[in-house]
Amino acid sequence: MNLGNGGFVEGATAYGVDSLGDGRGMAMADFDRDGDVDMIITNYKSKAQYYVNKVARGCWLQIRLRGRQNNRDGVGAIIRIRSGDNQQMRIISAGDGYASQFSRVAHFGVGESEIIEELEVSWPNGKRQIFEGVPANQMIEIDENRATIQLVGGAKQRLALSVTD
Repeated sequence: MNLGNGGFVEGATAYGVDSLGDGRGMAMADFDRDGDVDMIITNYKSKAQYYVNKVARGCWLQIRLRGRQNNRDGVGAIIRIRSGDNQQMRIISAGDGYASQFSRVAHFGVGESEIIEELEVSWPNGKRQIFEGVPANQMIEIDENRATIQLVGGAKQRLALSVTD
């Protein structure tokens, strides 16, 4: 469990995710689309285990990339967000697990921040997009060729944008 100060403590038993199964693969994503990250573990010679996250608190932002000049899923892109003193980064990757695959949707937990002050996407070809004032608690899609953010399941948002090649 992340203590928020650079330290971690063992919390598997307290959160009900300890298991004696022979785990072979793990995938983490927001499977139930409620804004927090859930987990599936595949086991050798037994059923997979699905853990629904019911303890996450705070605001979040999920970002799906749509590449046009690069690959369609944005693999290799770097997403950075800033909200107050909180800065985070995710690299979109593929093939990052044995017998499993993580979601290509980048998930950011942002605590009490309801607005992401700055969101930057650096695409593999060097193109950069910067958006300002992005509301939290939603899944968005950023298209490499567009100056808008698309709400997944919703309307487009017009936000301040700068693009550099």
